[in-house]
Amino acid sequence: MRITKITRALGATLAVIMATALPGPAAPAQALAAETFTIVMLPDTQYASEYWPEVYRAQMQWVDDQQSARNIKYVLHVGDVVDNSDQLAQWNNSKSAMGLPTDDVPYIIGPGNHDLDPGTASTTRTTTRYNTHYPRSTFTGLPSFGGTYPANQNDNTYHTFNAGGVDWLVVAMKYAPSAAEITWANSVVAAHPSHNAILVTHAYQNGVTKDTNGNNLWTNLVSKQANFRFTFSGHYVNAGVITQQGTKGNTVHQIQADYQNASQRDPNSFLRIMTVDPNAKTLDVKTYSPFLNTYKTDAANQFVLSNINLIPPAWNTVVDNTTAGRFTASANWGTSTYSTQRYGTDYRFADPVSASDPAWYKVNIPETGTYQVAVWYSANAGYNNATPYIVVTPSGNQTVNVNQRANGGKWVSLGNFTLAAGDENKVGVSRWTAGTGYVIADAVKITRIS
Repeated sequence: MRITKITRALGATLAVIMATALPGPAAPAQALAAETFTIVMLPDTQYASEYWPEVYRAQMQWVDDQQSARNIKYVLHVGDVVDNSDQLAQWNNSKSAMGLPTDDVPYIIGPGNHDLDPGTASTTRTTTRYNTHYPRSTFTGLPSFGGTYPANQNDNTYHTFNAGGVDWLVVAMKYAPSAAEITWANSVVAAHPSHNAILVTHAYQNGVTKDTNGNNLWTNLVSKQANFRFTFSGHYVNAGVITQQGTKGNTVHQIQADYQNASQRDPNSFLRIMTVDPNAKTLDVKTYSPFLNTYKTDAANQFVLSNINLIPPAWNTVVDNTTAGRFTASANWGTSTYSTQRYGTDYRFADPVSASDPAWYKVNIPETGTYQVAVWYSANAGYNNATPYIVVTPSGNQTVNVNQRANGGKWVSLGNFTLAAGDENKVGVSRWTAGTGYVIADAVKITRIS
């Protein structure tokens, strides 16, 4: 069956019926200021998936119920989704709790050692079973989805989102990242210098002491990138925070928590509620069990981190095909509202031809520098599989071909380019292509990188 939040809700209802001795109703929602938002961290759920799926479902049902009141933007699972990766029932229990990432609150997972194929955690770190149950294709429909490594697997992934008036980058890496995976992660973080970066990985620190993986990741990834702000991990039954400065002077808060227990149900029911207040520059951390309606209030599990200095958003601008005075196209370009993936009210389309007839986006670039150029289009099997986008640079026009039959309804990066200061045509969509199908022109987004 298709696992959805409806299934999770039914499971959570059963959990409430089962927990007859539990005190009171669920914790009341608190209205939060618009600029304040919450991220939920799920510690190791392996025994919940194995023995007590009702507590897992209660966690995620609480997230669903509290999404609006607490402005919950993301769920970060630090791995060990299951205990035994060769047990189908455990994967099914996890999916009945997690639902689909497109159901309500999006989530990302850093696969743990128990999520890897049996016997491979210290050798090949094979993820056949994990990718069977949480494949890349499950996440590509998220507007926040960025990419994966390897490209066709979900072992390591990154998502981006906006919250608190700033941009965020979450990089999730599987247990004991390799040198190649760390190289990939460095390239992703470096390509998003104006995003506040978060690392999610399974084994990084035991309370206030880094393990071998944590030292490796700190030295070769986290400390090197100026935009890292947080790391989140589990693996060890402990809780702790390490605060350090990276080599660029940025402060990184490294946060670990894990409550797994194979012999008792209740410890497995806790999650982390982490509320970011950009104005106060704080991260308020609480540890809560929706199943028990109970908080852990000791110093290791309830605290506030101060002086959270977030990177302000980079200069960016969006030009749509309906933006007055900013889009030009000949009469050969039609107008359509056919696809719901469109940006704004409509988009433009034209047949491919062997002639120069581009649609142009006029953009006022404030100063010469490096900019990311991203495009938005609707995807359809009848649209062009090699649409040429033209980027005007000081050294000449550069062309990037895009398959408009895939990845529609979200921003797709063409890459980073040097753009000259001035208010003129900067991005075009050409009809001159050997590809087949309609060429689509909808919207472009330009973001300052450096």
